[in-house]
This record gives sequence, C-alpha cells and structure tokens, in this order.
Amino acid sequence: MQKFFAKKGEDGPNPYYVASQASPLHSVEFRDLTRLSVLYLSILITAGGFLNIVNRKEPHFEMWASLIIATVTLCFVWRIRSTSRHMVTGLHLLMAVMVVNISVQVIHGIHYQLMCALPFYLIWIGLLPTVIVALGAAAVTLLTVALSEGNPLIPENVMLALSSGIVVHFAKVQVRRQMQLAASDPLTGALNRRYLTTQLEATRAEFVRTDRSASLVLMDVDGLKAINDSFGHRAGDGVLESFAKITRDRVRGSDFLFRIGGDEFALILVDANSHAALTVANDIRQLLREHLLNGEPQFSVSFGVCCVDESTSPDDWFERADEALYEAKQGGGDVARMAS
Repeated sequence: MQKFFAKKGEDGPNPYYVASQASPLHSVEFRDLTRLSVLYLSILITAGGFLNIVNRKEPHFEMWASLIIATVTLCFVWRIRSTSRHMVTGLHLLMAVMVVNISVQVIHGIHYQLMCALPFYLIWIGLLPTVIVALGAAAVTLLTVALSEGNPLIPENVMLALSSGIVVHFAKVQVRRQMQLAASDPLTGALNRRYLTTQLEATRAEFVRTDRSASLVLMDVDGLKAINDSFGHRAGDGVLESFAKITRDRVRGSDFLFRIGGDEFALILVDANSHAALTVANDIRQLLREHLLNGEPQFSVSFGVCCVDESTSPDDWFERADEALYEAKQGGGDVARMAS
C-alpha cells in the first residue's frame, strides 16, 4: 500500500496511458475476439500436427513431445477468461508454444506448416510493438531454416509475411487512433461514460473471480455553472482541464479517469478499498486548494466513494457511489463521503 499512497514526484512520473494511448486490449469485445481466435487456431494446428504424425507413420519423439506440450498449454489457457488480467500473458504463452510446435514439424520436413505461423504473427503485431514482432519472426525463421534439411527458405512465405505485417501495422495504428477518439473526452483527455460502463463490468468480474478489490469514486465540480456565468465558458473549460490534470497527477497509471457529464467525473482505483479511495479523494481536494492559490476561479469538488465488494452488480456499485456523492453535495460540497 505504500506505493499507492505515494505523492507526485515520490514514485517517478505518472503516465496516464489509457487516455493518451487507447489500447484495443481495454475493449472487452476485442479481448474476446483475440482469445477465441488464438484458441481455435491452436486447436486446428494441434489437430493437424497429430494427423501429420499419423499420415507419415514415422515415430518422431520431438513431434510427439511438442504436440503434448501444446495440448496441455491449450487446455490451461482455455480456462482463462477474457476479462482476466492474465489473459494476454496466457495467449502469448500459447502462441509461443504453437510456434515452437510448428517449427518442430518444419524441421522434420513438413515445410508447408510454416504458413500456419502467419496468423500468430499477425495477432502478435496487434498486441506487441511491430519491431519486436518482426525481430522475433526473423529469429524463428532463421533458426528453423538452419535446422531443417536443405535449408528450404521459401521466398513467397517471407514476402507474404512482410506484406501482411505492413498492412496489419498500419491498421493497428489507425484502430488505436479511432479508439482514442471514440473512448476519450476531447477537452480533458479523460475516458467517456460509455467506456466507464465497460470498465465497471470488467472490474466487477475480476473481483468475483480473484477477489481483487477496486473502488469507484464519483466526483462533481462544485460551482461550475457560476464560473461559466461570471467568467465565461472558456474559464469553465480551464477549470475542468485543471481538475483532470491534478487528478491524473495524483492517481496511478493503472487507474482510470472518466468524464461522465458536464461537470461530473469518475475514478476507478484498482487494488484500493474504500478507505484508500477516501484518502485519494481528500488528497485531490488538498491539491486543488494549493492550485487555486495561483489566482484561478475558485471552485471545489465533491466526492462519493464505494468499494466493489460492497456492491452486488456494476449498476449497484455505481448507484451506491452516486448516493454518497449526493450526500456530499447536500452537505454543501467540497467533501468526500463513503457509501454507507
């Protein structure tokens, strides 16, 4: 918990990677699609490997060993749900085992199996930096060619992998840009309400499976309408930007900030109970007071805090935090309340 309560500057920079660089891996739909694609491809490749052994009628210990390891890994990864934080690691492990399995078959003369590595190559490009994937693919190709008889380097396969990789790389860049635009608020850089619904469901599901706690903090900027009326909407926008920046500076890169209304924000704090979240809320209130000494329009923020283990569903979680926020607003604002 010491790292969680670290103030700005004590634990290095605090990159807010979700809003600044939206990743498809934060989309439940993308995670489901990627998981199923890898699993079904692995089933086909494993089944094809066993058929190759049967058709060749030659005992190859290495092929049997690699296929057995692939089967065990496949069964293990199959049990990992798409919302689990271990899902991506499991998929990387499964794909690596499958590539080794394919390489063993290529070494034993089944050269066309090298084409089966192409789908994993393309999926890796979507999940990892393209340069790392390209270097890894080159290393596997050179090793396979060096160990196989006759060194059968197939130019068509190499050209197909390169051209496919280029297309997938630029498609990934475009998807990332579109996701950032679709998921974030253009003024503050925070994520939007639609993304909050998805993240609440994923966080609640993670708690049910692993008992990994998290807290939801709803926040409302007090007096924003008065600032807009007195100083103009440009000043009001500046208040929202300042608040979002101060909040990002206080929380960790693994936490999520959302703008869910004109003056309403939400925070999902991972691995934090209600008391830890209440501490974060009060720290943000203190940072706001220090910031307002610079002569900006005066404003405050009200907070409603609720821990995931105090709720029965994502909707209930949100409603309880909203009730706590309402109590804070009714008491005059500029206070953090915990759900009862």
